[in-house]
Amino acid sequence: MYRIAICEDEEIFATAHENICRDIFNKLNIEHNVTIFQSSKEFLDAFNKQHPQYDLLLLDIMMDNLNGVELARKIREVDKNAVIIFMTSSHDYALQGYDVNALHYLLKPIDADVLERLIHVAYNEKFQDNFIVIKMGEQRLRIPVDEIMCLETTKRRVEVTLLDKVVYYSGKLSDLLLELPTDRFVRCHHAFAVNIKNIRELNRQDAIAVNGKKIPVSRTYIANIKKIFMKHIREC
Repeated sequence: MYRIAICEDEEIFATAHENICRDIFNKLNIEHNVTIFQSSKEFLDAFNKQHPQYDLLLLDIMMDNLNGVELARKIREVDKNAVIIFMTSSHDYALQGYDVNALHYLLKPIDADVLERLIHVAYNEKFQDNFIVIKMGEQRLRIPVDEIMCLETTKRRVEVTLLDKVVYYSGKLSDLLLELPTDRFVRCHHAFAVNIKNIRELNRQDAIAVNGKKIPVSRTYIANIKKIFMKHIREC
């Protein structure tokens, strides 16, 4: 669950920003929760009582009493990791957020495409080793990396074999490998790549996955696969 808090005292902007966030996360097929706060005080009251952990904070800078930068400083006293994006109608505050490690400043009304790119950055930094979002036709699927057994080129797409099912990636194997952890996914054949973590046995012809699936290993790749497999065993 990716948790977003929006602190915005103008209802029209709060609603617009909430809708943009929901559209982005629905498009990426990422489970999420968005909470709206209409003042810094409202946010701090909730934060201090329950210490909720948010992954992403969208903070309006120009708010009454406690502005967005001051609010961010108080948040950083407790939470060093949440991603903070400031929203403002003026560039005048752009230098004030460096001490709170803000990811970016967005001018209102915010650009949905820019916010989507920022969310990609923030999400991937936090979850890239745990999940991958792949495109299958018009759909986007969020897949746990640990559940991937192997990848196989089939015609103009990639067959992604999971523990309990098969899904398809609309693209090239080489492109998909660029999105996966390089220390875990390795080529074992011109048409195959394997998740070393899920290989339980290796011989001259096959890599055998934990679910019993046999994955071909060609002569070109056997020495490298063996080296990486033995390193994985030693680290287990």
